[in-house]
Amino acid sequence: MAKKNVVTGGKGITESFIGGLICTLLLVVVVPVVCDLLIRPYVEEFVGDTQFMWFSSSLIVTVIMLLALLLFTLVLGGGAILRKYGIIGIIALIFAYWLLGNIRGAILPVAVLVILYIFKVVRGKK
Repeated sequence: MAKKNVVTGGKGITESFIGGLICTLLLVVVVPVVCDLLIRPYVEEFVGDTQFMWFSSSLIVTVIMLLALLLFTLVLGGGAILRKYGIIGIIALIFAYWLLGNIRGAILPVAVLVILYIFKVVRGKK
């Protein structure tokens, strides 16, 4: 089985850049809106004004929303962009944060990818 191109994820440069840009914009702009406007009201209605053990309903809603955001992050986050679109997609991730005026927002996804790569290299040497 042939390995995918690490730079472009097996796709063209333009396709990788646009894919990384779209995934980042979806994750940063669309997902919070969808979670707040569509998912949160249903979760709040489902949980209601109850208390489970010592957990309040607001804490339960917050935990469920955090899990939903983590799921979206797994699907659209930096690791998924790297797997699908390669390094060009990560460059597009940084560019998307720059377009949004929050270049510091790109630090965490890129730092996590660097740390995971270091662990992969160290683990591969053993």
